Amino acid sequence: MNNITINFDGQDYIAIYNKQTGYYEVNLIGPEIGGIYNTDITFTDLIGQIYKDSKAIQIWAKEQIKIETNKVFMWIFDYNDFNVKDIIEISDYEINIDEETNANTIIKVLKKTAAKSRDIIAVKKNNEIIYWGTIDNVSNEDGKQLYEYTIKYITNIFNQKIKLENEELIRKTGVEDFIAKTITNNFIANADTFINKNYLQIDIKTHTPKQTSVTNAENEIYNLHTWMTNCTQNYDIVYSFSIVNKKLVITIENKSYNKELIDTQAQAVSNYTEVFETNVVSKVVVLYSKVAEVEKKGEYILYLLNDRTTTTNMKDTNRADGRVETVYTENYEDAEQKALDTMKSNSYNHNITFNMYDRFIRVGTPIAIKTKESVIFDTYISAIKITSKKFYEYTCGNIRIKFIDKLLKERKE
Repeated sequence: MNNITINFDGQDYIAIYNKQTGYYEVNLIGPEIGGIYNTDITFTDLIGQIYKDSKAIQIWAKEQIKIETNKVFMWIFDYNDFNVKDIIEISDYEINIDEETNANTIIKVLKKTAAKSRDIIAVKKNNEIIYWGTIDNVSNEDGKQLYEYTIKYITNIFNQKIKLENEELIRKTGVEDFIAKTITNNFIANADTFINKNYLQIDIKTHTPKQTSVTNAENEIYNLHTWMTNCTQNYDIVYSFSIVNKKLVITIENKSYNKELIDTQAQAVSNYTEVFETNVVSKVVVLYSKVAEVEKKGEYILYLLNDRTTTTNMKDTNRADGRVETVYTENYEDAEQKALDTMKSNSYNHNITFNMYDRFIRVGTPIAIKTKESVIFDTYISAIKITSKKFYEYTCGNIRIKFIDKLLKERKE
């Protein structure tokens, strides 16, 4: 008897001959993801001769229907064991996702709960988590039914001063590995088991070595949250949170989102504001006291150029005009990175804010924004404000523009 075997999506199927149609037929199990899949066909005739062929099959996946209710719920998790304390619907809220300024989020509810300071909250809209936070305080005036929650972004659960250890991981393995090790040692596997948060789990996606030290350390003590925020601003380290098997999973990675194009003339953009400043650091003098662990004082100088690159050549004719900043780092090996980090703060001197109707773009997403004057800037979303209205308010940072252009614009005005 003839035999036809079909291999589709990694699985073998035997085709059955249909006398009525005169064809060999088979029911294939379609994959969940649409696309073009190759099918390998093997035919064996009555005398055992084998023939092979392949065919491309287009699979169409049914688009999931998203039902929007616009209802917003706040889930409250206990800080100690991550058990759910309450789920409440909210209608009056102002959510600020802005780690650069550590802005507060304000949520008002008409219900008394068992929530307390440091408890973790997740705000869900249309069954998707749009914000993770940690409660700073809950206030109630004159015994009224209205309760106001002041909430910080969730990375503030690591807002704690700790001892500096394992700093060599930053250079040898990556910034992400150092942060993960620090969180593990201080919040998950601490020798003082009473303070451990067993529900925390860390997932490292990337490894980004940097020739730098923990810059906010003093007497080998530093604030972990401050350092994590510095890594976001300087090295594009992103922290995302999710619930997997009743664990709060912290994903740490150097992440690049796909660039979005924002046209302020063609899209539903309102309240567009552009602010220029020219108070930039164009020369950084870094004082150091050690070279390769040997006591040896000296200085490293870095100059800014008009095209936003840098040089150590004092006589470069393309040097940008600006102010001089003098900073300190202990080791000479850290001097260049220290100078670059100092100059990188210049990028926040040109800011754009705008509102968009019913469109959510994540913090850290790179965008190309076309202004009213048809000038295109490469930047990224640095902060988001979410309210009960359908408009999202965005703030951009790190505008890549020649500093000389800023000066010329100010002179024209």
